[in-house]
Amino acid sequence: MLDIPQLLSRVKLFRKKAAVRCAMCSMGGVGSTALARHIGSISDKTIREHAYTPAVYDDEVDIRLGYMFGNPYDAVLSLFRRNYQDMHAKAMNVNSPTPARSLRGMTLEEYLERGVDEFNIERQFDNWVSNLSPKHPTILIKYESLGSTIDKVLEFFQCEEPFELKRRNSSWVDQPSRIIEGLQLIYGDVAAKIDAMPPLKILLPESAHTRTLNAVPS
Repeated sequence: MLDIPQLLSRVKLFRKKAAVRCAMCSMGGVGSTALARHIGSISDKTIREHAYTPAVYDDEVDIRLGYMFGNPYDAVLSLFRRNYQDMHAKAMNVNSPTPARSLRGMTLEEYLERGVDEFNIERQFDNWVSNLSPKHPTILIKYESLGSTIDKVLEFFQCEEPFELKRRNSSWVDQPSRIIEGLQLIYGDVAAKIDAMPPLKILLPESAHTRTLNAVPS
């Protein structure tokens, strides 16, 4: 039987930390899981945590959405390093017009040789960032700038508890030239789009206009 301190510990671990209902989605491989759990995302470990479009949440009421994106080269490397490629291909295509191609047992080199974005990262990115008249308040978060914008992110989700950031330990620039060239061939276009995005952007349903938030000075 659990004692009182153990019970309190579990309550603290699983209680919802944000003051509003929220769902955090991402392109994968950008460290979104820890933040999703911190704010109490309803999509954590569901088929909607990598929703290919925000329209997946149109039936929800009183909810705030978050979409985290980042450098696609590092993201894809992270997926293959953890052997998540097959699972993630399914997650990124679920309920979409395209069926997922099996990536089970496929190596990064084999994937890059095919030259096809089986995760449909660019489609998902375009669907989220181009949704200028969203049904729900939506925050677009660039992973690489999270260190300077985390306070604004927590404020958006009305979460008062601080969030501890973790940095990547590796970078795509350290990969062999053949890997870098393969990544750039498939993801060069979406990488340029992501690089051009501001650190943070909020899309509000009451207006077709967007409000861009400047990064918090370090």
